Amino acid sequence: MSSLAEIERAAEALPPDQLEHLFVWLSGRLRYRQHNNRSTHGVLDIAPVSLGRMVRPLDRDDDLLGEMLEDRQ
Repeated sequence: MSSLAEIERAAEALPPDQLEHLFVWLSGRLRYRQHNNRSTHGVLDIAPVSLGRMVRPLDRDDDLLGEMLEDRQ
């Protein structure tokens, strides 16, 4: 069988128990391919971005989240 139409016709001719077996096999193959074809990437794959020069160095008393939230509308 070389086309999807041929496979569909052959599947229609299967008895219910073999059709169910085929379905289970196909769904397993699909899950396997989806799992193994995922492209994995992480934060280290992101290219560095320059934000300009630092106005002042950060110290342990800086509340960056608080400063960002103060400017939220």
